[in-house]
Amino acid sequence: MSNIKIFVSYHKKCFVPHNKLLFPIQVGAAISSERFENMLHDDEGDNISAKNPNYCELTAQYWAWKNADADYYGFFHYRRYMSFAKGKFPANNFEDIEIDYLTDKSIQKLGINEDEMQELINKYDVITTTPANIKKQYFELKNNYEQYSDVQDMHAEDVDILLEIIREKYPDYYDTAYNYFYKLPYGYFCNMFIMKKDIFMDYSKWLFDILEEHGKRRDYSNYTAEGYRVSDHLGERLFGIYYEQLKKKTDIKTCELQRALFKNTRGYKTVEPVFEENAVPIVIASNDYYVPYVSTLLLSIKDTVSADNNYDIVLLSSDITAENMKILSDIILDPPNISLRITDPGALLSGYQLFTRGHFSRETYYRLILQDLMPSYNKVLWFDVDMIILEDPARLYETDMKGYLIGGVYDADTSGLYNGYMQGKKEYMDKELKLKDPYSYFQAGTLIFNLEEFRKKYTVQQILELAQSKEWELLDQDILNVLCEGSVKYIDMSWNVMFDYAGVRIKEIISRAPVWQYNLYMKARKNPKIIHYAGPEKPWLNPESDYGELYWEYAKRSPYYEIMLWRMSRYAYKYERKIEEELDKQRRDKKGPIYKTIRCLFLYGPKHTFNEIKDSMSKSK
Repeated sequence: MSNIKIFVSYHKKCFVPHNKLLFPIQVGAAISSERFENMLHDDEGDNISAKNPNYCELTAQYWAWKNADADYYGFFHYRRYMSFAKGKFPANNFEDIEIDYLTDKSIQKLGINEDEMQELINKYDVITTTPANIKKQYFELKNNYEQYSDVQDMHAEDVDILLEIIREKYPDYYDTAYNYFYKLPYGYFCNMFIMKKDIFMDYSKWLFDILEEHGKRRDYSNYTAEGYRVSDHLGERLFGIYYEQLKKKTDIKTCELQRALFKNTRGYKTVEPVFEENAVPIVIASNDYYVPYVSTLLLSIKDTVSADNNYDIVLLSSDITAENMKILSDIILDPPNISLRITDPGALLSGYQLFTRGHFSRETYYRLILQDLMPSYNKVLWFDVDMIILEDPARLYETDMKGYLIGGVYDADTSGLYNGYMQGKKEYMDKELKLKDPYSYFQAGTLIFNLEEFRKKYTVQQILELAQSKEWELLDQDILNVLCEGSVKYIDMSWNVMFDYAGVRIKEIISRAPVWQYNLYMKARKNPKIIHYAGPEKPWLNPESDYGELYWEYAKRSPYYEIMLWRMSRYAYKYERKIEEELDKQRRDKKGPIYKTIRCLFLYGPKHTFNEIKDSMSKSK
């Protein structure tokens, strides 16, 4: 077996795949404020680590050239890997296979395992990535010279001087270099390759000699941060020149593989308890846009907690910024028995095609992977973002869940849709969900997950395979109802009181539910423990919504209050314009009754719409 060492450059903490041929190395270690554990560092031995802002990942190549011994030397990046898979994947115009998350599963999909890699590598002298077609990237560009010089922050003079150096010091390469910059319609990028030792040693000596000389002839001190990476950018072009020369002048065996680009490289970490006793774990999912509404939920939780318990709040998100997380953390800084953490569980969903629609987002599926994400918890609470909590969550957490998979409330809204309000709902539930009792359907805004029972009955893989098997109408809520049928602990409906959406939910929908569900709902409204603003209309867009005044009590205390007002005003302006456009159209078409109906709908609001429409229609006659 050949001694193969593929060095993977890291300048920040990321997921590190387990593979004996991959050697993670921290680049710029000499100037980093943090030293990464369990990897090599480019500031040991003979190195140029301090030049990393200028050389980027080439400091790892220099280190390997001077300090490592192998039969084959290779170089990947923390977010870019070669694909050793036998099949070909769709790629973007830069010839990258775009993959959402870097995980062991996605790595295996690319054929990155020791056996397949060893077999392929030993067949060739040089392996690199598929070249990118210049014209595909930039519509009007013709060659590599234009591609370099026309990019913002790059300087054409750097290429001119590079060619001068090659002509002076390595004249045998000059024709190839000139041809590479001015005639070839493609280029090799990203400094990624695998080479036999003798070729690698020769290439590195040639490369770093040219780059060092270039640094002597050019002053980079006034370059932008991106422009200052000039040695790295030129190194990409030098590899292409050297590779083209090899193919032209020798009989070496070469291979070109697809390159994968991972959009998210953080992987995921399991969530472990922060409190040893009396912990009440609460899970919330959100994206960065919804952070203002997370703040109102947190404020409401903070108002209800008791000193007897510790509240471990876990926020699941793939994109909440550090700044927003700091603001949210400050909200619950005091008292000390509340903890707020954020984690990105998206890697657990990677590779699954999950349907979304309307106001639903991919974050809604996060509740399906809690048993793996939180392995040390046997039970957790789940709250949707569009809620206000009016009762201590610890009281809900105390619910005895022995023998049950999940705890939730009857969904009177769905029952009303099933009973005729929504065309096709009955057929969908009967044919797709196939519940023995459709009125046993529960609402997923407030949930008690018995993770211990879930682990006994289902794997996350089984759950997600079911999730991607069809376009579920209510997404994860439908999936959980199918999975948990017959194992649901029904809790008091006051723990999830859905507001009267658009003024029609009670009168037109829930009124069609079985009378016992209708009565449970109406009783819960008298003393709600949690208000759920379920549906497209939200109180932060329409403050006249049902229970809107309660929501805005918390919104006024939020550090995002002004942002919420600004968004609401934009929303109102947008619909005002729509109204005016529709009214103008109605005037032109002379459809008086319809004109008056629309005017009532938008000017009086959903609460008064039906009565005002009737009056308007009556007067119009």
